[in-house]
Amino acid sequence: MRVPVLGLAVLMAAGCGGSLPAQEEDARQVRIGAIISQTGVYAVLGDDMETAMRLYLDTHGGALGGRPATLLVADDAGDPEEGQAQARRLIQDEGVDVITGLISSPVAASVVEAAGRTPVVIANAGADELGGPNVFRVSYTDHDHGHAAGRYAAERYGRTDVVLMASSAGAETLQGFTEGYGAGPLKRILTPYGRITDLGPYLEQIPAEAELLYAVYAGGEAVAFARAFKQLGYDDEVELLTSQSLTDEDVLRDIGPDAEGITSVGMYSPALDNPDNAAFVARWRARTGHNPSAVALQGWDAMRLIDQALARGGDLVRELGEAGELAGPRGPFRLDAGHNPVQNWYAREYRNGVNRIIATIPPESE
Repeated sequence: MRVPVLGLAVLMAAGCGGSLPAQEEDARQVRIGAIISQTGVYAVLGDDMETAMRLYLDTHGGALGGRPATLLVADDAGDPEEGQAQARRLIQDEGVDVITGLISSPVAASVVEAAGRTPVVIANAGADELGGPNVFRVSYTDHDHGHAAGRYAAERYGRTDVVLMASSAGAETLQGFTEGYGAGPLKRILTPYGRITDLGPYLEQIPAEAELLYAVYAGGEAVAFARAFKQLGYDDEVELLTSQSLTDEDVLRDIGPDAEGITSVGMYSPALDNPDNAAFVARWRARTGHNPSAVALQGWDAMRLIDQALARGGDLVRELGEAGELAGPRGPFRLDAGHNPVQNWYAREYRNGVNRIIATIPPESE
């Protein structure tokens, strides 16, 4: 589907930062369009992301780059067509300067197609193929996520019998794990995407000789997996390593004690020991009463990237691409030539309500 031709004035307002005279640009309100899932299987992730974005604005006096800012939130309902329709509305009718949010990859792909010259800052979606000159990501690619877990598994568990399990949406993460682990092919058990179903028949497919299971789920699917794995007794049969999303703080509240002892690999934990994270966790707890999730951190960092780019003035797309190294709650990271994060990963063990850091996995290039 094609985006209708926009008038020149709309393009200048929505897609070309710095197109107004400097004095007028400095005074103009910044409009941020956040497309998230407020309904559907990923709604719990959307709640954390929106809360983090509003918390960032509140913490910074309602301004980004020294200019008054407003956040316009739209629900994609987990549907790519709805996400694309909301992107067109935000750009054409609301005149937003940038699109952000984007939890699921199918929605993100459709929004990028519709965005035209408007910059897009992806706060969560991990599909490897997402990208473009106007597209920037503060989360991770699915391949990098799995690759870091595979590297950790090879070092921590050695060359053992491994089986992989995920919904069909996790294929890129599983491929990354296989390459990072350095041995394959590995047996894969794929479950239907987007439906919380009876996982018992799928867990029964784990070979008796398997010593390690790497599992990738998010949202409601993560809750269903963690409960089934524990309650059906598989925690006594095979070692479990998971994706960040399976034991992120946004789902741990629903999983409860069944998450105890699970080891995961992710790019963030509220237990990280640095001043930026201490401040972020304190603000989040004051607002919500519990620890922040990685999705919350990604929403915060999406706003932080936009904030710093706007502060430098000039064309917003150019400034987003020249962000350089960003320090923050996750530790320092930078965007590579493809506008994807180069960052540390962390092995985390969930004990007594906290994802404790048990190992740091530096970027492979380092």
